Amino acid sequence: MKAGLWATVLGMSLWTAGALEVKMLNPGMYSRSAWGGPVDPYINVMFLPKEVPADQDPVVSLVIFEWKDEDLIGVRESPDAENKIGICQDAYVQKNYCNETDIGKFIIDPDSTTKSKNMIETKAIHLKEPQTTKYMIRKTGYYCVLTDKFSAGEFTAVVEFRNAYGELPATQIPKLPFYGGITILYALVAVYGS
Repeated sequence: MKAGLWATVLGMSLWTAGALEVKMLNPGMYSRSAWGGPVDPYINVMFLPKEVPADQDPVVSLVIFEWKDEDLIGVRESPDAENKIGICQDAYVQKNYCNETDIGKFIIDPDSTTKSKNMIETKAIHLKEPQTTKYMIRKTGYYCVLTDKFSAGEFTAVVEFRNAYGELPATQIPKLPFYGGITILYALVAVYGS
């Protein structure tokens, strides 16, 4: 009876772990001018290389953007279309939604350079020899990293969100002066209270 219960718990744990796969992340990031700090903030995306046969070249699509520019990612086939076309493929090149050099990349609105609040970076990552992508943060905002398999099966990527104060989450940065004040208060209480 206990063995069956433990097997069920283990099975549910594995099933839950599989459900934790994330395709998009978007934490808050502060620009260096907003809070100072010793490091220029950035988002670093590193895909782990994959062993594949010589005749295959698995590709993963990547886009990094600020949340306010989300409507510039993808295009609609018609003005009344409900869904957007996300990734450039041969069929969409023929329909002039994207260029042949953009195959495997997310499709970006052609006017994104004038409409966007921040830079939108999209790449087609070749998993045989993946290159690290470093996206510099110039303005405070919620930045998104979105990946999707273009011609790859499974893939693994590591995303580092680095604020000006290091890997401290953006929500904690405004609390730093408070933490400093509390530390001084505790020190004074310890010295004069004993």
